[in-house]
Amino acid sequence: MHKKLTTLLSASVLCTVMAVASAPAASQEINYNLPSAEAVEAAKQSRRNQTVSERVGRRLMTALDLYTEEEDTKGAIAILEEINPSSEFDTAYLNRFLGNLYAADNQVEKAFDLVKKAADADVLGFGDQSLVLKLTADLALQSEEYRTALTYYGRWLQFTGEADPDVFLRIANAYYELKQFEKIVRPADLAIAAYEAEGEFNKNPYVLKVAAYYETENYREAIKVLEVGLNKLPTEKVWWSQLGMLYMLTEQIDKALQTLEISYLAGYMDKESQIKALIQLYANSRIPYKAATLMVKHLNAGDIEKTARNYQSAASSFEQAREYSQAAAMYGLSAELQETQEDKAEFYRRQGTAYLRAEEYSKAADSFLRALDLGIEEEGRVYMSLTEAYFYDNNFREALKSVQEAKKSSGQRRNAVSWEQYIRQKASNRGVSL
Repeated sequence: MHKKLTTLLSASVLCTVMAVASAPAASQEINYNLPSAEAVEAAKQSRRNQTVSERVGRRLMTALDLYTEEEDTKGAIAILEEINPSSEFDTAYLNRFLGNLYAADNQVEKAFDLVKKAADADVLGFGDQSLVLKLTADLALQSEEYRTALTYYGRWLQFTGEADPDVFLRIANAYYELKQFEKIVRPADLAIAAYEAEGEFNKNPYVLKVAAYYETENYREAIKVLEVGLNKLPTEKVWWSQLGMLYMLTEQIDKALQTLEISYLAGYMDKESQIKALIQLYANSRIPYKAATLMVKHLNAGDIEKTARNYQSAASSFEQAREYSQAAAMYGLSAELQETQEDKAEFYRRQGTAYLRAEEYSKAADSFLRALDLGIEEEGRVYMSLTEAYFYDNNFREALKSVQEAKKSSGQRRNAVSWEQYIRQKASNRGVSL
């Protein structure tokens, strides 16, 4: 008679493990010191054995047949709603039965009200009382009545003495939702131990422990949890990124780089923020070429947004790696995406400087001219750079014109005069008439 309905209990919905927490609530203690098997057996034997009345029983059987044979949940509910039980036991039994049907029909509020009444009556047989206590807790959790859920999970633990890993996990989840982070670790650990005793692995207790330690800023303990978790489940890609980020928070830069590099090479990184974190670690660890090439790779692939700032990052890393030609190309892309004319001019100036260092003098001159055309503020400095580009490109006439423009700047006049003499002398040596 109870087989189908018992199945319903295990189908209760567990709230999402990392859902947004609700408002803080009063503390709810759970007694994790479970009664012994002997104590539970004694309580079971002392429990009064009762049976439902014949009148109620017939209706229950009719409703059960309708539910199991024809899958008519609403029809079964209608039959049971007409019953007016007279005894306390009949009422509790009917409430449990009808509450299960409401739960199967997704009428959670009605289901919760009835099974809670059945649980509180405490007159059902041992097995039925155990089931109704857990279902009350599960429905409370589903309804975001977290304190109530904790109360009934606690009662179920003391009633059955069972170390059920799912129950421990749900208790930890309820504490998370209540933002009672310091209370999460104990039930999460009990869940882990109970799952292991059954030869199973469930990642959710680890997720909750990491969340608890993170929320309380106990990052080193969170790291320990992730390290253990990854030893057991090395393919959990999110954990690799989380572990790397936590290493960064605790300034363990070498471990952070190693961890995120493993995550990247394994193909576990699928977010822009994760890839950029690895890029930043390469840059901070004085591996600028890897930082630059990784940024360019993912800019081109569309994994990282094509922004002026991101192209600038690639350019700066290429410069640090002394890959000046590639740096210049990135500065040019950054310049194109700058919002103001002033910023565009500045980044064309930087492009010109990079080309100058790469000894690509003609390209350098073009970039400096673009900066000047855009009205860059420090014209004197740019004209001096343009002078160098023309000079080293053996374009002495244009170098002379540029240096004469530079002389108009008070800050560059002395340097420009020296360069003018040098240009004239070099041109004369080469037989070039100025």
